[in-house]
Amino acid sequence: MTAAPRDEPRPPSLLRNALPPVLFLLFCGIVGPIFLVMGLVTDGPEAGWLLPIGILVTVLDLVIGVLIGRGRYRSAQKLYRLRTQGRPARAQVLSFDPTNVRINDQPLLKLRLRIHGADLAPYEVESRTVVPDFRMPLLYAGDLPVLVDPESREWELDWDAAGPVAPMSPVAPPAEKTPAERLAELDDLLRRDLVSREEYDATRARILDGI
Repeated sequence: MTAAPRDEPRPPSLLRNALPPVLFLLFCGIVGPIFLVMGLVTDGPEAGWLLPIGILVTVLDLVIGVLIGRGRYRSAQKLYRLRTQGRPARAQVLSFDPTNVRINDQPLLKLRLRIHGADLAPYEVESRTVVPDFRMPLLYAGDLPVLVDPESREWELDWDAAGPVAPMSPVAPPAEKTPAERLAELDDLLRRDLVSREEYDATRARILDGI
C-alpha cells in the first residue's frame, strides 16, 4: 500500500496571520471605534473627549493586533522553512513533564530531547511543546522524527512521519494509593513547582480529611 503524499505547505502570509488578531482586538475593544464614530458625528464641547479617546483606543488595538500577527507570521515562516528545507533527523526523548497548562484543550509539555542524525552533531534541546493527547504514546517510544535546520539548529517534531499510534493494550486498573503515597506525591509536585502553594494546601487538606 502506497503512503499518501504529504500536503505541500502553503507559504505564510503576513496578512493572513495579522488580520485575525487585529479583527479580534477591534471586536473586543469595540468601544474605541464607537467613540471614534461618535466623536466625528457629535457636536458640542461635552463630546470633545470622544474623538481623541476613540483614536487612542483604536490605534492601540491596531498596534497590539499587528504585533501579535507579526509574531504569528515569524512562527509560520519558521515552520514553513523547516517543512520545505529541513533535514530529517531523530530526537531521543530524554524526559517530558506536564506544565498543567492546556492550549486548545491539548496538554503543554516540557520536553527535553537529544537530536541526532547523519552529518549532524548530537545536541540537546528543551522546549515547551503542545502534544496532542492521541500522540502521547509516541513519547513513551523514546524516539521521534524531527525536521532540523543544521545551521540554525531550529527543529520541529515531524508528527506526519511518526506513523500511526499503536493502540494501547488494556491493563488492569492500578491499585488505589494510600494516603501516605498521595501525600508523598503531592510533596514531590510542590518541590518541582508543578502545583501552587494554594493547590498544595487544598489537596493536602482533602487527603487528610479522608483518613
